[in-house]
Amino acid sequence: MRRMLLTPLQSRPIVGGLGALRGVLASYWPGLLIAVCQVVVMYLVVHFGVGLHAKYPIATVGFLTLVAGTFLALIQMFNAVFGVAVGRVVTLAFLMLQLVSAGGIYPVETTAKPFQIIHPYDPMTYAVNGLRQLTVGGVDSRLWIAVAVLAALLAASLALSSWAA
Repeated sequence: MRRMLLTPLQSRPIVGGLGALRGVLASYWPGLLIAVCQVVVMYLVVHFGVGLHAKYPIATVGFLTLVAGTFLALIQMFNAVFGVAVGRVVTLAFLMLQLVSAGGIYPVETTAKPFQIIHPYDPMTYAVNGLRQLTVGGVDSRLWIAVAVLAALLAASLALSSWAA
């Protein structure tokens, strides 16, 4: 939701001739700074308030930052490509679809067949898999696949936002 309150593409850097990617990044950085602050606050609350101690705390914070940055770029891309009004609707619909199909709330096997089909293509699936491994331990290739998928989605989202700019 935080990205919906910020301008997805600031016109000043683009009009000033900075180029599309630099214009997108100029719009992306303020949201990313807020997201990093939210990651730190959330981790501290979960660690000290809830008592959940991650097996790999620094890696967990780093992975959470990657997750936040990726989804921030994805929301920026939706708003840049579809326009802010439609982009907000697409973002909310995408969020609802991900929550059901990621397997983070309910085991994916207990959901309807369409959500089971979507599950391997859902970016949130990779966020859930990575966080499970970093908080509980037992890191294997699923973590590195999650990092690669989220990094690729981050790059693709920024590229599509640049194209839209």
